[in-house]
Order: sequence, then C-alpha cells, then structure tokens
Amino acid sequence: MGTGMQGEDGPTYFPPTDGVRLSKPARQRHIVAQLTAAPMLRASELAGALGVSGETIRRDLMELEERKLINRTYGGAARPFAHEQAVGDRKTVMIAEREAMAAAVVAMIRPKEVLMMGAGATTYHVARALAARVNDITVVTHDFAIAAALGLNPTIRVLFCPGRYHASEGYVFGAQTLLSINGYEANRAIVGATGVGARGVHDADDEAGAIYGAMVKRAAEAIIVADRTKFEQRALTVFAQWSDVDRLVTDASPAGPLAEALRAAGTEVVVARPAEPANSIPTWR
Repeated sequence: MGTGMQGEDGPTYFPPTDGVRLSKPARQRHIVAQLTAAPMLRASELAGALGVSGETIRRDLMELEERKLINRTYGGAARPFAHEQAVGDRKTVMIAEREAMAAAVVAMIRPKEVLMMGAGATTYHVARALAARVNDITVVTHDFAIAAALGLNPTIRVLFCPGRYHASEGYVFGAQTLLSINGYEANRAIVGATGVGARGVHDADDEAGAIYGAMVKRAAEAIIVADRTKFEQRALTVFAQWSDVDRLVTDASPAGPLAEALRAAGTEVVVARPAEPANSIPTWR
C-alpha cells in the first residue's frame, strides 16, 4: 500500500496501487469510492496518488460531475448532497423492503407505549403495519398520511401536532410543531432519513430535520428506519448523531465507515430482508 493522504474532513486516503497507472474508468470508479470514506478530496493529492497530471484529474472530475456522481469544489471534489423525490413517488418504490423493515419495527412495540413518528415514505409503511398488528398505543405525529393510516385502528390514539402545512409532503412543521413535540415524552421515536452515514443521520429538509431531531431527544429509545439506498448519503442537515440513536432498522448490513460509526456509538442494527416472513424475529447485529 502506498503513501496515504488526508481528506479535508475524512479518514486517510490511500492510492489503490504502487506504480501501476489505472485506466480512466477504473480511476474514476476509485475517485467515487474514495468519496465514500472522505467527504472531500483535493485534486492535487488525487493526481499525485494516482500518478496522473492535474489536467487529467480535472477532466475526470468534470466528467464525474456531469454524471452527477460528485460535486466539484475549489481545488477538488465532494460528495453530492442527496435530494428527496416527492413523497408520493417514494411510497411506490422498495415496497417489499419497507414492509420488511416495518414488520421488524412492529415486533418491538408493546401495548400502552407512546410513540413519536416522523414523516416519510418508510415511516408511512411502519404506520400501516402498526395499525394492522398493534393495539392500545398512543402515537404523536406531524404527518397526515401517518395519522390517517393509524386512525384505521380504533384502539390507537393519535395526537396530531399543530404547525405550518407543507403541501407537497403532507406534514406540518415550524415553531408550533416543535413546541408541541417538546411537550411530550415517548417510549420510542420512529424516524426516517434522507441519508445515513458515518457523521450521523441526515435529512434534505432542515425544517423536517429539526422535528426529527426533537423526536429523537424526547424519546427513551430512538429508532431510525432507512433502506440501503440511504447508506453514505449526505444531505442538508444532520439531525442526530449515532450516539443519540439506539437502533437502525434497515434492509442490508452497513459496511465501511458507516458500520464503524455504528459500532463505536453502540447503535444496534436490525437487518430485515424482504424474503423473511412478516412475523419473523429480527436478527440483531
């Protein structure tokens, strides 16, 4: 292994080979892979480590940016930020994976518990599963679709937060919402995310992120539900550190820096795959 270099705020970077020049596709794949571990890289250091000219690296970075795989920065490259599709579109994809994750969450819930539930496509599937399989709980939420799904079960008491209506996402947000959340205590908070990475739990909307962060703090146990497409994705705001999160429920085992951060924080990982029966016991890692 060759001489390493330090990303601006990430772990040490190492070139893939000693004395062997990579092809352009291999070189570009390597640049993208390195941005998984180090959120920012310098072009000059990339050129030196990969044994190519600065002009070659600049062309690589331009092509990768055109393909939306990176963001070019002054003197280097950074991971692109994740952006959420409309919630209606999100609810129609990865249904089997989300239903498996929802089943794993439902297996944790006991009668008489108080839950807080953040908005989102994955948490909507959790709400549907709760309504079908759990009785005698109380749920605090700010999402209309989640409230409606839970309301189909007459034994579930739904407490809906006030606030400013977000028409395209179907939830409320703002100072009144936060004031309402901070007036409650809960056994568990169940929250989704735009991205999960070594730095913590991300959301593309700072207003929504503030709500999710408040829920995490007001609950005795915080559960993040996020599928594998969210791994190592950055977004606008980090609303929780892994030290604040008790469990990550997902559909694949995390690896690399994310897995290391989860282990260091003591966050338990529940992997729920679609092939598992709905009533199976989740596997703890």
